[in-house]
Amino acid sequence: MKQIALWHALGSAALLGCSAAASDPAPEFGPGPGAPTLPAASSGDTGSSGAPSGGIPLGLVEEGAAPVAVASCGGVVVEPERLPLDMYFLVDSSGSMAEPTRSGTNKWDLVTDAMVDFLSAPESAQINAGIGYFPLGATPTCVAGDAGCLCIPFINLCFANFGGSCVVEEYATPAVPLLLPPAPGRLIDDLATRGFAGGTPTRPALEGTYQYLEAWAGEHPGRKLVAVLATDGEPTGCTSNSPGDVAELARAAASGPYHIQTFVIGVGRSLAALNQVAAAGGTTQAFLTDTQSDLQNDFASALNAIRERSGACSFAIPERTEQGPVDPGFVNVRVTPQGGAAAVVAKTFGGAASGCGPQGGWHYDNPDAPTLIQLCDSTCGAAARARIDIEFGCESVVQPPR
Repeated sequence: MKQIALWHALGSAALLGCSAAASDPAPEFGPGPGAPTLPAASSGDTGSSGAPSGGIPLGLVEEGAAPVAVASCGGVVVEPERLPLDMYFLVDSSGSMAEPTRSGTNKWDLVTDAMVDFLSAPESAQINAGIGYFPLGATPTCVAGDAGCLCIPFINLCFANFGGSCVVEEYATPAVPLLLPPAPGRLIDDLATRGFAGGTPTRPALEGTYQYLEAWAGEHPGRKLVAVLATDGEPTGCTSNSPGDVAELARAAASGPYHIQTFVIGVGRSLAALNQVAAAGGTTQAFLTDTQSDLQNDFASALNAIRERSGACSFAIPERTEQGPVDPGFVNVRVTPQGGAAAVVAKTFGGAASGCGPQGGWHYDNPDAPTLIQLCDSTCGAAARARIDIEFGCESVVQPPR
């Protein structure tokens, strides 16, 4: 199929100046005169993902057709504010983090060095950050030969790679809480004091983390909240602690009242099961780093990508504009790359994050009760320096089901 059909009447309306809009069902407020407009998009030079010349995936076409041009149908166009970001790290400090990498430095030191660099960067200065660790309560030392005892050759040190608390409530208290105004230095200081020991009770640790984050979100509305799970292994120990159990928690947090996304960074090999957790948490797939490559640089790249995707690509849906109450079904996103022309980004079918893919697009935080507009990862990463405008009052351009 060379070109997809654009659902709802705006596919042709956007190309023809919204001339078909008059016959469509009216939104909660109708088109008004004198609404601001953007110039039409160029009809040339698109890629297989339907990107304009700026290379931004629009979610519109499968092969080579022109992007949908921008044309006004009388709605209200706004350049939305990007929500302030709260980022909470849940970091695996199990005994296996003592394992040396290809460079000879252990995983823990490389991961924490990357986190310190990330938190010290000027781009992170306005991020409100907090951190927790797992497992808690693990015995730090063990005797060589014990089951689950990890011993490092040549340095005569052994670390317990088993044990730790399975009590959810213990993980609901952060090591460094979220705190306004942002102060990333608190996390840097805390990382320097941490050691590693124990197993991987991911499910109770993440469940306690969500309890804390939901309480925070309830007290601090109007902010974007994400969890970043960094771990070097699949869940072990405790009951109901499989990757599927962890994924169910992430799914509930993403679809719950506070729409908490969960990003996942895997540190090591054979961690494909972590993709299940990331997908359930609304972030498509995990960032998997390899201890046999440049772990610190790869981990840093993952953190930078998470900052870009979570902080720059979420926009609140207002309850009203100057024309009246907003109907979330009558919303369009426009993207204008630097030096390029504006074009429409298509909404995923049903407005769900599951519709995101390499073709890009945008979705709601919760299709059943939307409060946020979120660009898909591929669109977000490419549109980091583009202008984003949102038009309220025109029927949405929507991708067909895949």
